Amino acid sequence: MQSFLQQQGVELVAVHRSECNRFGLELPALPGWDVVPEHLFPHATAVLCSPVNAVDGFVPNAVTLVGKLSRSVDPMVLLESGFGDSRALPGWVEVSHDRDPLRGLPSVSIAGRYEWDGHLLFARTRYVVVHHIVDQYLVQLTVTVPDASRARSGWVADEFVDEVRIGYE
Repeated sequence: MQSFLQQQGVELVAVHRSECNRFGLELPALPGWDVVPEHLFPHATAVLCSPVNAVDGFVPNAVTLVGKLSRSVDPMVLLESGFGDSRALPGWVEVSHDRDPLRGLPSVSIAGRYEWDGHLLFARTRYVVVHHIVDQYLVQLTVTVPDASRARSGWVADEFVDEVRIGYE
């Protein structure tokens, strides 16, 4: 996505959780998962982790990144480039992908396995484009768990990326 934005001359500026209140971002609570202090990941909007479910030193995590675009772009063209980020991961084996809207907003989702630092991991990512008044935001929700524990903890990925609320319903 970053290369697409650069080609379009669009900057993506990280925003903090408080700014996300403008468009009603509500992340699902994950029972047994800890909120990581903001100062440890200053460019992330929110990070959660589950140390009790660590496998071989890898701690499952859920990351929310929200960026404000310096100017609006076609949401579907931007989102189409999101698949490439996951597909570029080392040893990526795709499990699923879709282009289904999330709560009426343009969205794409991708899931798969990849290798990282000696670990076989499973990740699911959803990108959502949100227009709020004159501003356009890109929301990224990613959950990464050890692939060996996916049968037991894979529900977290679906819960986090599918149950996020955006807007005031």
